[in-house]
Amino acid sequence: TGKIAVIMQGLSGETKTIDLCDTDEQMQRMTVKQLRGKIAEKIPGQGADDLRMIFTNKRLDDDSALLSSHGIVHRSVIQLVILVPGGLAS
Repeated sequence: TGKIAVIMQGLSGETKTIDLCDTDEQMQRMTVKQLRGKIAEKIPGQGADDLRMIFTNKRLDDDSALLSSHGIVHRSVIQLVILVPGGLAS
């Protein structure tokens, strides 16, 4: 089988495939923090701590949460927003 990946939808509507892991067992152990790091690798100059990710209208804020607890599976679409310094996050 191929890699397990999610689709990242960026700020200007662009999409990128983010490879996460190789097996379903690894996917069951993936955390929000690991996903944040993988996405940060694909965005030059963007720190992982500034990334805000949304899946099915829910913010992925708890870095220790498992992706599987959010229902994230292969080819799920993760929307990305950037936290603006001094801005209000809702």
